[in-house]
Amino acid sequence: MASVWKHPNSPYWTACFTDETGKQVKRSTKLEDRRLAFKAAESFEEAAKKAKGAELTRAAAVKMLNELMERTHGEGLDTRSTREHFTDYVASLEARGTKPGTLKRYEPIFDGFLAHLGEPRSNARIASVSAQEVESFRDAEMKAGKTAGTAGFALKVLNGVFEDARRKAIILSNPVQAVKPLASAMSEERRPFTDAQVKALLTVADTEWQGMILFAYHTGIRLNDAANLSRQNIEGGKLLRFREAKTAHRKQRASERETVVVMASDLRDYIKSLPIPMKKDAPLFPSLHGKKSGSAGGLSNAFARLLDKAGIDREQGEARKGKGRRFSALSFHSLRHTMISRLANSDAPEAVTKAMSGHSTDEAHRRYVHLDTEAQSRVVAKAPRLWRAVA
Repeated sequence: MASVWKHPNSPYWTACFTDETGKQVKRSTKLEDRRLAFKAAESFEEAAKKAKGAELTRAAAVKMLNELMERTHGEGLDTRSTREHFTDYVASLEARGTKPGTLKRYEPIFDGFLAHLGEPRSNARIASVSAQEVESFRDAEMKAGKTAGTAGFALKVLNGVFEDARRKAIILSNPVQAVKPLASAMSEERRPFTDAQVKALLTVADTEWQGMILFAYHTGIRLNDAANLSRQNIEGGKLLRFREAKTAHRKQRASERETVVVMASDLRDYIKSLPIPMKKDAPLFPSLHGKKSGSAGGLSNAFARLLDKAGIDREQGEARKGKGRRFSALSFHSLRHTMISRLANSDAPEAVTKAMSGHSTDEAHRRYVHLDTEAQSRVVAKAPRLWRAVA
């Protein structure tokens, strides 16, 4: 029969009970109240009896632990289901002011994961979700035609949900953390444009898209940031000053979010060629201003059509079956790679290149640098010729 005992030097009561092997054992209850400690001792012994009789299933163990928590602490375990926690998580994002567009991106991931689990598992406790189930969902996404990057983004979103549950002590560990991320395929690497390709694009583009291409080629500005430029972003006809939308939501000082680039003669000539508007804050590209990059009529697809018109192969690789989006090695963002790589290949100091691109970390910057063999040859030529000195 279960009992309790307390060491003279300890404030906690120890449970004394018979375990599943029939052996008398002692286990600290971490409780100072003798009555509550005795209830815990009885629960320990009851669990041992069920385990001995092979009756202690996962459900029974959770039920007994829940009852123990209620008897000793006045409240049971948080046994909410995966579906319930996902619903609560979305509500918390909305309450924190998460943008509708972001929630719209998350929605198919949440729905897809719950559908992958199936009705019984999605309505089971979130603590029961395993790393194997998360990995199985990721693999299913890949089989459905998603790219490695898209499947990786899904894991990142799910990690946020389960990490929220872990912080709230609903689960002990985050199953997403145990899933090894996929290495992005070499084919899914953005590539820079050649100067000939940029000239071909300028030939087929209208005036506004010519400006967009020139700004991205010379300053590395991103698609939406370029489309939303106005006359106010041009300072003294020589400087481009803007704040990147990608980092505007982060808790940084305004000066850290601002990128300032000296405009090349191409850009100054382009600005001079435009009619002077009545308003100082008039957009540089009126028909593109405020447009989203995604969707059928978005900026990305409009630029893709320019690539096709210029006869430039987007190098998408083999088409995937299913609803997954194909990856384009050449896109508007490739102009950013072009600008940064051109500076690196001209031996521009890295500090200057980072300042012009707005990169705050070396790791982010390195992803954009594509060094050609000529740049390497210039570096190699500066090495001392030791062999000739010895021979």
